[in-house]
Amino acid sequence: MIISMQWLAEYVSLPVSPAELAERLMLAGLNHESTRSVGDDVAIEIEVTSNRPDCLGHIGVAREAAVLFARPLHLPDPRPPEAAEAVRVAVEIEAGDVCPYYTARVIRGVRVGPSPRWLVDRLATVGVVSVNNVVDVTNYVMLECGQPLHAFDLGRIRGGRIVVRRARAGEDFTAINHKTYSLTDAMCVIADTEGAVALAGVMGGAATEITAATTDILIESAQFAPLPVRAAARGLVLSSASSYRFERGPDPAAVDWASRRAAAMIVEIAGGRADRGVVEAGRLASTPAAIDFRPGRVAEVLGVEIPFERQRAILTGLGFVPETLDAARSRWRAPTWRRDCWREIDLVEEVGRIEGYDAVPEDQPIAARPTAETARERTVRRSADVLVAAGFCEAMTRSVVGEALEATASPWGDPPPLVCSPPLVRGADRLRRTLVPSLLEARAGNVAVGASRADLFEVARGYLARSPGDAAATPVDEPLLVAFVMEGGFFAAKGVALAVLERLGLTGADDETSIVFRPLLLDLFTAGRCAEIVLARRGMPQERVGVVGEIAAPARDRFGLKGDVVAAEFRLDRLEFAADVERPRRRPSDFPAIERDVNLVVDAAVPWGDVAAAIRAGAGGLLDDCRLVQVWTDADRLGEGRKSFVVSLRLRSDVGTLSGDEANRAVAAVVAACGRSCGAVLRA
Repeated sequence: MIISMQWLAEYVSLPVSPAELAERLMLAGLNHESTRSVGDDVAIEIEVTSNRPDCLGHIGVAREAAVLFARPLHLPDPRPPEAAEAVRVAVEIEAGDVCPYYTARVIRGVRVGPSPRWLVDRLATVGVVSVNNVVDVTNYVMLECGQPLHAFDLGRIRGGRIVVRRARAGEDFTAINHKTYSLTDAMCVIADTEGAVALAGVMGGAATEITAATTDILIESAQFAPLPVRAAARGLVLSSASSYRFERGPDPAAVDWASRRAAAMIVEIAGGRADRGVVEAGRLASTPAAIDFRPGRVAEVLGVEIPFERQRAILTGLGFVPETLDAARSRWRAPTWRRDCWREIDLVEEVGRIEGYDAVPEDQPIAARPTAETARERTVRRSADVLVAAGFCEAMTRSVVGEALEATASPWGDPPPLVCSPPLVRGADRLRRTLVPSLLEARAGNVAVGASRADLFEVARGYLARSPGDAAATPVDEPLLVAFVMEGGFFAAKGVALAVLERLGLTGADDETSIVFRPLLLDLFTAGRCAEIVLARRGMPQERVGVVGEIAAPARDRFGLKGDVVAAEFRLDRLEFAADVERPRRRPSDFPAIERDVNLVVDAAVPWGDVAAAIRAGAGGLLDDCRLVQVWTDADRLGEGRKSFVVSLRLRSDVGTLSGDEANRAVAAVVAACGRSCGAVLRA
């Protein structure tokens, strides 16, 4: 955003040099890019972050400067002269999700021509080329208050009717740059009775642009939703100063002000007379936040005392309105142009940045206030702690990937990947559904530059498109995932996976939950060396919470990896419930254990995890340990399609020494449970 010092002086008188103003704005969060002289004016370019669209206009910057230097702010209250005849234009909104509010104001009898010298110079200072007096006014008002406007030649609007609707798929639109674009039905247009005359929030059309022959004009001032405007501008590679502002959300209250301001200036500069009133359609979407604020919180956060009266002066100067005011606790209504402020800490930040962070002493101790971690935060921290302790390095990879990485099936479902158009990053246009391919690529890069051990993990979100019939509130499921890749074989990765699950409290003997590893086929992993991790909870259906396996040779070759590589991935969002579960603590038994070996014969397709779960259920509280000793097959002795699990059981009681009969009864209960659940029989 480029600021003209002469223009800024219309709203606030500043007794400082441009350099002092630029420095103070920079310290308040508007980074200084450059300062240069333009004729007898000075242009200051500042960087405006995406959460501060209010500073994409001179008034917003003037408001900041007025508070920073304790100077009064003077804003015009435009009242265009109006004719007795009311506006005779119809406006209809069919795409209310894209355009909640639209206004139209008509001025008749204008004389389109060159702009006065002061207006041409003012626009030139901020890098805008003069077009004509009508178009220049719309640009001026946009750069003044941040609300984009558009002026149509009313005589070229067919049918005297404006309709805000979705574009028709394949509909052609010729913009004022005189290039023709093919639209999609995801875009919104401003249309007359015959076709599109503007692309909503982005650019006007050549068919209704202001020319020297124009005498009657229609001024559009509207509210457009940010995301559709952004999608249209990116999809057509047609960004503009208007789309830049609509993507960030201008001040809703500026819609009417900007319309009145433009009408008053056009009548003054180009002549004509405005029709009485304004045509409105829809409802203005504006819900400023009500924020509870404790003035004492400022000292707790910043470590410096700022008097309550000073805090009040800062907040009121920035446009916040007090609803209740007290030195201990107050409530403030955020201004319509500050939708980034909705929490108490936001008001603390406002007070701090205006007072100046240089006023905060470097050596002032700040009292720490303990905070409670959420279940998700504990789950993420505990998982990361285990992996870091195991020697893994945390990676951060992009959420958008190329087609090659997304060719791998996701363990979390089979919907196609979500595609970004145009690509957010060159060669990367898909939102990933799993983290493992990205980590394999990162591992390959690290190995290529000589890293001796490139064991990596990452905590990030995946992105899965929901099915059309899904009743969920959002069209995209964003599971929280943790994945790791490492050198080694299947059982090394399974051991790390079990360590993560154990730290989350999910692998101990528990009647309510159990974890089972079952064979799984995924194209990324070697067949027979991959397992899904299934969570069983009492009263709930079983669900997959993880996968672990050896990376298949074709996948290793594709990434340029040599040797054995294994990977695992978990859905942390399905495991965070365990973070709040109070785990029972039991004193180790004082009594000796009895060990028994059993040889269970099952079908070849039965996984060990199912047998282990049945053993735990059958032994009840007497099972101290269960260990798989051997797995073997012999068609002659066991039968075709059968295998044997040799299992070592350690039995122990908490209340006394087990007798042989008690141990035998426990073993019989285990065998019976395995028979019921898995079809197992005791080998003779």
